[in-house]
Amino acid sequence: MKTSKIHLQSPEYTEVVRVAVNNNFNCTPEEWEQLDCFAKMYPTKSFFINCNVKTELLETINDQPYMAVITANPDLVVNWELVNKLSTIEPSKVAFTRVKWVPGYIDQQELINDLSLEGPVVITLQRWNSKSSLLKYSSLEHYKFECNRFRLHDKALTEVHKYARELIASGRPVYICDQNNLGCGGCGLCSRLTLGKVVRLSSLNLSTSGECSFECPDCYAKAMQNFQRALGHRPIVYDTIKQNAKQAGQTEHIKKAKATKAKK
Repeated sequence: MKTSKIHLQSPEYTEVVRVAVNNNFNCTPEEWEQLDCFAKMYPTKSFFINCNVKTELLETINDQPYMAVITANPDLVVNWELVNKLSTIEPSKVAFTRVKWVPGYIDQQELINDLSLEGPVVITLQRWNSKSSLLKYSSLEHYKFECNRFRLHDKALTEVHKYARELIASGRPVYICDQNNLGCGGCGLCSRLTLGKVVRLSSLNLSTSGECSFECPDCYAKAMQNFQRALGHRPIVYDTIKQNAKQAGQTEHIKKAKATKAKK
């Protein structure tokens, strides 16, 4: 594959764009070519890709100038054979690995411990669309239905925060995505871990990626696609750089967190 000549680092970047927020970047030649076109059209935007360890052409990341965010356990349960694929990727190409968190899964903690020896790890607290899907993997005692999702709460939430703090105190680069429920604007991890500074964060879903072929448990992107179809809209808006609701701070859970913070 031809290696792109676009340089990743530039002091002129004023925006970070996460590519494949509502689908998966499959690392095909067509996707890399289309991404190169966007990078040339928008020289002040820094693009990074979003994919998971099940991505067949994952190793082609090494041939490109873009940094990647790679989900290490897309199916929640850790598949160590797939995780081993991460060892084939140059560490400098990985902005951070993403680990989905459900309380009580020791293999997820082992995964975080191992990956944080190599580079930054961002923990995503799994949220559930329904009680039935939640009960396949966890218990209702750990979750509270709030703002249209079952969200981690109480003791289970306190424990994962403590776990992350202990790893950070030991020198491990471990973080929790949107830890304060203030959205991307109040988090800044994607920007800091890819660009080294906090700037505006936006999304881009490439038409060459198409709809995601994976069926991750209670995928938020898939749920939104089904919702858009039910309204008679396109499931994904392709080839447009824009902020989604979380990035723009417009979701209900963000509004609630901001209102709670304002009262204190």
